[in-house]
Amino acid sequence: MDSYQQTLKLAFAAHNAGRQADAEALCRTLLLINAADAQLLFLLGMVLHKTGRDAEAAEHLQHAASLQPEAARIFSGLGCARRGLRDWAGAQQSFARATALEPQNADHFYHLGIAWHELGELDRALAAFQRAVELNPRDFTSWNNLGKIFKQCNRLDESLAAFNHALEISPDYELARHGRAISLLTAGRLAEGFREYESRWSKITPRVFAQPRWRGESVAGKTVFIHAEQGFGDGIHFARFVPFVRERAARVILECRPELKSLFIFSGCADEVIAFGEPVPAFDVFTSIISLPGLLGVTEKNIPGSVPYLKAPAAKNLPTAKTGNLKVGFAWAGSATHSDDASRSMPLELFAPILQTPGVGFYSLQLPVPGRDQTIFQSLPAVVDLSPLLNDYLSTATFVAQLDLVIAVDTSVVHLAGALAKSVWTLTQFDADWRWSLNRADTPWYPTMRLFRQSQRGQWPPVVARVAEELSQLAAARR
Repeated sequence: MDSYQQTLKLAFAAHNAGRQADAEALCRTLLLINAADAQLLFLLGMVLHKTGRDAEAAEHLQHAASLQPEAARIFSGLGCARRGLRDWAGAQQSFARATALEPQNADHFYHLGIAWHELGELDRALAAFQRAVELNPRDFTSWNNLGKIFKQCNRLDESLAAFNHALEISPDYELARHGRAISLLTAGRLAEGFREYESRWSKITPRVFAQPRWRGESVAGKTVFIHAEQGFGDGIHFARFVPFVRERAARVILECRPELKSLFIFSGCADEVIAFGEPVPAFDVFTSIISLPGLLGVTEKNIPGSVPYLKAPAAKNLPTAKTGNLKVGFAWAGSATHSDDASRSMPLELFAPILQTPGVGFYSLQLPVPGRDQTIFQSLPAVVDLSPLLNDYLSTATFVAQLDLVIAVDTSVVHLAGALAKSVWTLTQFDADWRWSLNRADTPWYPTMRLFRQSQRGQWPPVVARVAEELSQLAAARR
């Protein structure tokens, strides 16, 4: 073997051993000798990919692919680099080429499935992952992805079966356990679902205290600290469980996000309410607010759905709307940081037909108005913008309590309205949040809420048209 090939072999060995700097140095030396060696370019591309330099990696891998268009591993590597660049269309093309060249390679189909999923092509992603598990039935990561996609398609039985396959192969695979929890909760199997939902600690960093974790037992004479977790809507939704903890303890301290503190204090949710980041008073045991339903044994038959369980201050002067007697608050978008915000929120342009309903005074509860919607929002002179008055959730509750109806996408506003026993219409995506179950227009969590669901993924116009029609009827009846 000549020195060039020997050096290339050493470079591959360094790469496989995780010594990427050594591998890159050897590749750079060889590149001066032969810049048209497909295997060298492939290796350098993979080294660059491993070290996070995907743009440069893609250039070398593309060159390698042009030199050896029948090499599946080069196209797979190119797909990985494009995936690192979030060029999902390019990644899909690369992985599709790899599957065509090596149709018996399960890994290629796994990567192709990921690309299709990111492109929103769920049927094609499903087919790719199904092929992956046909080729490698022990591929628990593909089983997990099948479970996730079946859930997104509202095919819960198949989702649970796929997650079960993943966990049979890898019992400690927490991603699959978390996915199965969401599918169980969506199916209304709450006792199992909340038990499994404790697997979420594999995805988020748990709070650590010297005191022991509360397990739901009676702790008479002791103080329970319930710490904050997740978003505003979750905090409002799960606040209903805090009084049940007070029945088992002498005292309860509730932590929440700062914007919720005044609302929870006014509503008497706990003996003491603190904001996240404030010093934690002395306590004996602790738990998370999201863990409460599991600890308290909540099932689909004993959901604590009595409302109101939050309170609003006495009415302030609600600004007078320019049109209509029916007072309707609205919001069309949630937090942009939410992992699935693109699915649950909509552009104001799509929501706008609702705002054209005659006989209605509209009050915007949207905070903040997304940048993309500023122009159209400012062109709605008949809308009363309450955002300058919404300092926290207590002030929001004050105005919501004075409205006749709230119409919004699935964000914290609908939880607040539901907790205040205010009439609320919630517009939900096709694969709605677990608490809205499937195929229901109502919810046991909030008796005053109606659900308007997408019948097809991503299709808001039919939902908006349905809401606009019913609102028109409601306004006519009020007149």
